[in-house]
This record gives sequence, structure tokens and C-alpha cells, in this order.
Amino acid sequence: MKRHIYKYICLSVILLLTAASCINSDISIKAPLVNGVSNLKYTLNGDSVKLTWTNPQTTASLTASIQYNGGVIAVNGKNPSSYSFGVVQTNVPYMFTVKLLDAAGNLSLGQTVTFTRAGANPVTNVVISQTGSNSVHLAWTLPTETLTSLTLSMGATKVTLPGTQTDYDFQNVTVGAHLFGIVATDGNGLISNTVYSNFKVGPTVVAYLSTDADSLHIVNHEQAAAAKWLFANFPSARFVSFNQIKSGAVDLSQFDVVWWNYDIENGPSLPAIATDATVLGNIQSYYQNGGKLLCSVYAVNYLWNLGRLPGALQTAMQNDAGNGGFNGDVWTVNIDIDGKQDNSTHPLFKGITTTTQGDGEKTFPVIGSGWKENHNCLLVGLPNFLVPGMANNNDAAYSDFCNTYTAKWLGCWGGISDYFTAGIFELDATSTYKGTALAIGIGGIEWDQLNNTGTASMTNPYQANVYTLYTNALSFLKSK
Repeated sequence: MKRHIYKYICLSVILLLTAASCINSDISIKAPLVNGVSNLKYTLNGDSVKLTWTNPQTTASLTASIQYNGGVIAVNGKNPSSYSFGVVQTNVPYMFTVKLLDAAGNLSLGQTVTFTRAGANPVTNVVISQTGSNSVHLAWTLPTETLTSLTLSMGATKVTLPGTQTDYDFQNVTVGAHLFGIVATDGNGLISNTVYSNFKVGPTVVAYLSTDADSLHIVNHEQAAAAKWLFANFPSARFVSFNQIKSGAVDLSQFDVVWWNYDIENGPSLPAIATDATVLGNIQSYYQNGGKLLCSVYAVNYLWNLGRLPGALQTAMQNDAGNGGFNGDVWTVNIDIDGKQDNSTHPLFKGITTTTQGDGEKTFPVIGSGWKENHNCLLVGLPNFLVPGMANNNDAAYSDFCNTYTAKWLGCWGGISDYFTAGIFELDATSTYKGTALAIGIGGIEWDQLNNTGTASMTNPYQANVYTLYTNALSFLKSK
């Protein structure tokens, strides 16, 4: 046994020497074409961190590339030697690696610093809304740790609040853009990073657009119920007819949001007055100059007349018409598209309680047992429309829709657990259309549910969700 062990040891030594010989002869390391920085340091100063470094002695013109755990930052200028970064979040590990870059694109080796900013945990889920002509409401979620105080700022104005408070109203806010901040302080006297939010205060008047002559003579019961709710809850709202726009009696620029709730029994065809050249031109100009639109039911189709969406996409629209009928089910809206695109934190759904289904859907009810008109105005078959043959559960359908149309896909019918249909969507501002639009076309979202025979109004047990949804929609649009 001893002889065999000795042989194995000798063989191992020979193999090691052979391997070492190969390594020495095969590896050749070239020096980098650009020398790296030295003496990299960081200095924390409130919400920001300043990085400083020493550049190598060179006649070349260099720029810097900073890699960190949130991405890559290009620092331009000739031979920069510092960079300030913010906002630095508390209790989050940071790593910054600084490399130099020459004109030919050659990178140096990097030097790295790491740090964690100690402090209180910040508030989350900050939501801002304009609640009057010159008042702004802020609401937020507190961290799990106990706080002693909160400091709110609006520009140079600061307010100190108890650490348990979850909302606050700023009064007498001037029209224009404002920067709001919230800082938390814990029991050890440590502060959090500032949570900043930009918000624009502007006109607060909402226009309720209608084909009827005035608010006292609205023919359709759904449109009448919506108008009654609006004027009761938004006292400054005004009734505006298409004829007033055509005659020039109304200047749309005075309105922050124009809401057209076009819900009728005999189908989606738009009235001639809405597509009149003068009317269409005035509303299009309003929208292109930053006016906000809320389009309900068949009014969603108007977005094509205004030119915001391409004609080809309208072939994917499904418009359901008819007087309706009795249905004993509870109808719901899903706001987690395919169980992967969760919109529950969007301001449109603030304060609405959702139920997570087994397939990942997050749903909330909008109408109970009774007569249902079901006037859908939806985009359907979107995956196949976007890319022929694309499966309904292909994640690319969501990103393709949002990116192609500068949109957010916010909701669909409850029970739809893939990307087949879009019943609620937001159209973000573009360089041509500077306003934001919301489209709510799910037929179960009614304003006046009728009884089992369709002859009289009844109480929908889920009407509060409809009210909250539209309160949020108007508040959200007014904040844009």
C-alpha cells in the first residue's frame, strides 16, 4: 500500500508541474489602453452623495463612466474628477465604480466605493391630488417602524406633522408646477431620504360634454345620472354642449378636463355634431395644447376622430349595443393584466378594494344582479392584431401596446386572465398631443342600473366603486 501511495503522489506532482508550465506559457495580459482613476472617495451630504477621484496624468481628453446598482451614468466634459448623485435612499446598499473613457471608446479598469446611508425608512405610495381651485391634498403610506415626526415641504414652505399622520392639505397654492417633499424622522432622531413628487396646479373646472341642450334635459338615464353625480361632487363643473363649442359660446381652454360620457341604447355611431369640422377642430386643438379628456363608453371611439390613435387599431374595437337584459351575476373589472401587469397602485384605483383570484387577477365588482345594458367599447384580440399569430398570453402584447401607442393598459373585464382585451387604458401625452386621455369602455361600469324588468332605477350594491373610480379619474387627470 505504501508503494502505491508514493506513486500517486509522484504522479500528482508531475501533473501540477505540467499544468503550471502550460499556464505560464499560454496567458498574456495586455495593459489597459486607458489608465484608471485613483483616490476614489464619497461624501454624503443630505440626500446626495458626491464622488471625487484623481485622474491619471495624460494629455488625452477623457470622460467618465459610473456604474452603480441602478444603471450607468455618463459624465461628460474634459477629464471630470467629480460627480454628485441623488436622491440617495436610506438603508439601501450602494456601489459606485468609476471608469475613464477615451475618444476611441477604450475603457480603463474601474475603482469602486460602497456605502449605505443610515436613517429612518421613508414613506411610500405618495398620491397628490388637487381638491379645490387652490388646495392640494397629499396622502402616503407610513413605514412599519415608529416615526416621531414628518416634515413636508412645498418649495421653501415646510410643515412638521406627527409621525402617525398619513395625509395633509396645502391651502392657497398658486397655479403652476410645484415640488413636494416628505422626510420621516424615527425614534433615534435619524431622518429618511426625501420622497419628492412634482405636481402641477391648474384650472379645476370640469366640463361635462353632451349632445343635449342643457343639464336639465339630458335624455339618456345613464348620462343624466353621471351628470347629477358630477355636479353634486365637483361644484365648479359645468355643462357644455357640442352646439356651444360649434358656435364659439364656450372656450375650452378654461377647462382642466373635458368628460364625454356617451352611453346610449342604439349603438356606437357618433352624432354628427361631434364630428362637425369646427367642433372636432376645437376639441382637437384643446387636446393637443394640453387639455385632458375622459372618454366613457362609446366616446372612446372619439379618440380616433381626434387623430390620437391610428385608424388601423380601430378594427380591433368591439362595440356592443342594445337595450340590455336581466342578469343575476356580479360583474367585475380586472386590473392585473394576465396576472403579471399589476395596476393596483395606479391613482385611478386608489381606495378601491380588490380581490386576488386564483389565476392572479385582481378584481373589483362594479355591478350586481339586475338589468345590465353592457354597452362595451373595448379593444379585443390585441395580441393577434399587434403581431398576427401572437398568443393571447404573450407578454410582448402588453409592452407592444404600451410602447406603440404611448399608453398604459390599465384594466379589462374580470375573468379575462390574459392580454386579449383592453377595456380601460390611459393615453400619455406626446409631442403632438400634450394632454392626457383616459378611456373607460367596460360595459359593466354603469351609472344607473335598472331593476329586473328594466323599467326603473334600482340601487346597485357596487355603485360606490363606480363613484370612486370616476373621482379618481377626474382627480388624476387634473393632476397631469
